[in-house]
Amino acid sequence: MRAPSKARALIAGTLALGAGTVVSALFLRADARWTTLALLGAAAILTETIQVPSDETSPDAGDAHSFSLSSGVHYAAVIMIGPWTGALIAVFGVVVADRLRGVGWRFVAFNASVFAVAVACGGLAYELTGGTPGVLHLPSDFVPVVALAAVAFALNTAFQSAIVAFDTGTPLAPLARDAIRDGLSAAPGEAAFGVALAFFALTQPWGVVALVPLVYAVYRSYERLAALRRETAHALETFANVVDERDSYTFQHSARVAEYVRELAHGLELTSAQVARLRWAGRLHDLGKVAVDASVLRKPGKLDEDEWTAMRLHPRLSARLLRRFRFAGHEARAVEYHHERADGKGYYGIEPRQIPLAAHFLIVADSYDAMTSDRPYRAGLDKETALEEIEKNAGTQFHPALAKAFVALQRGEDPIGALSDLELNEIRRLAGTRSKRGLTVRGLLARLDIAVTAGIVMTLAALGLGLPRVALGLGIAVAAAAALRTFRARQASRLARRLEVLLSGAGNAESAFSALMAELGKSCGLQWAGLVAWSERACTGDLRREWSGGAEAPGETALMSWLLREYEAPGSFARAQGRELGRADAHAALRLGRNGVLEGFLILVVPGGLPAQVSEALTVNAACLADRLLAPETEASTPLLRVAS
Repeated sequence: MRAPSKARALIAGTLALGAGTVVSALFLRADARWTTLALLGAAAILTETIQVPSDETSPDAGDAHSFSLSSGVHYAAVIMIGPWTGALIAVFGVVVADRLRGVGWRFVAFNASVFAVAVACGGLAYELTGGTPGVLHLPSDFVPVVALAAVAFALNTAFQSAIVAFDTGTPLAPLARDAIRDGLSAAPGEAAFGVALAFFALTQPWGVVALVPLVYAVYRSYERLAALRRETAHALETFANVVDERDSYTFQHSARVAEYVRELAHGLELTSAQVARLRWAGRLHDLGKVAVDASVLRKPGKLDEDEWTAMRLHPRLSARLLRRFRFAGHEARAVEYHHERADGKGYYGIEPRQIPLAAHFLIVADSYDAMTSDRPYRAGLDKETALEEIEKNAGTQFHPALAKAFVALQRGEDPIGALSDLELNEIRRLAGTRSKRGLTVRGLLARLDIAVTAGIVMTLAALGLGLPRVALGLGIAVAAAAALRTFRARQASRLARRLEVLLSGAGNAESAFSALMAELGKSCGLQWAGLVAWSERACTGDLRREWSGGAEAPGETALMSWLLREYEAPGSFARAQGRELGRADAHAALRLGRNGVLEGFLILVVPGGLPAQVSEALTVNAACLADRLLAPETEASTPLLRVAS
């Protein structure tokens, strides 16, 4: 009950601020020709009307926000006439467009108030940082424009996130963080459109006509992109239905699991983006069963060893399928682990600390639906018996806090009330955890090509703008980066030749591996390395050889799981931060294959990441490495070679 009262208070306060802003604008507005006001009003209505609508059910978080260039019109009005007139234009566009769409007056008034306050404050920031309405001096006025866009965007995001947080009881911080991240992709474009519109209107009014087809093309492109994402999601959902329909006993199983997961995530007041991702993970968690024979799925008796092997493989096949789709790839690891247990005794024996929270949502929902559904070998349990089974196995099979929340929800109770503050905060913290790829010095050096190209472009731009000192400084930086790039390329070439000679002189796979590790240990501070022979059919690998420079080996199960998810990533190497595998150092996996067939990986663990010149040298010799390292084992060879430096 607390959340709605906060929401009502926020709405009332926002409406009061909006009304005060509009009244002030009516008195303080700058003089402008009616023709200018009419054209800006028309542009505001047009851009508000033809927006791409939001879709909160989409698995892609970016679809949860509507897209339009109306803010660009508001910015243009501020630049051309001033903050108060800009606020009036914003209110006019929102009121007319929203009412034509049939939006209720309460929402229209709130949205109009938010835009009025955001644009007026952004306009004041524009003036305070040196901007003068009616005059646009570039490039000096770029700073005021950035201030205008930043303040308006921040306030708009703050108001919208706060109303959702207070209305649903969701924590404000993650909502605002998601809104900022998703909105930042469009915000610079809106600001750029506002500058272009104001520039043409102030200098060459007929140039505005040229912006119309450009704006239309942007809208159409964004609309088609959103439609393509939805169609892809619907295609995957249809695929999930086909998988369910192969077994009459589990028909609609994925849909029910998805709904259980959605209800639990919503009941725990996770953000809408988190709820959508978890729901889609539940909807698609059994895609890998398409590779399991239907007779096995419907078999009334006990499965034999081969049949169990096929069944145990389906979570990894599901993860492998999902990893190919950007919007679904976030939860691929959760899908892969949906038959794990909180005590680490699941299908793959994953350590409890390596099981993501999203997987625990799937585990409890999938198990509950399995218990309450009829199967060929038994009748389904009644609801209360299944819930008692979950309670009995909380902490062993199920995540203890999620099990308590799920049981409470299914019994019609408040899931949050069933948890302590510590348990609830832990769930929300884990739900918001995302692996972050840090940007290291080596990572920057690996992008020297991009840095040199960008530097050349910026140098030429500085010359074109009449800034010779800036151009000189940029030119020196570009020359240094180019010299470093050349030096690194020579290092890579020399190392590639050394590796080629080393591999050609090795007697067998064992000696080739040992010699390679000795060379890499000197070249990059290698801490651990492993050679994995990969099986496409089994979706896993065998750690054939191992080398240690003093560091512990990563868990083999987690290692194979990572390779399964990442082996189709672009480039010769798959990379991961160590924490994804329970380690501190960065991991790199070179794909080894022959005749287009993936046969294995060379895993390298190096503090701070693999140097770019080493990556290049190994990539050049990838075919030779595959031939020498993955040669068939002889009777005299050792299956697993451990070498200490």
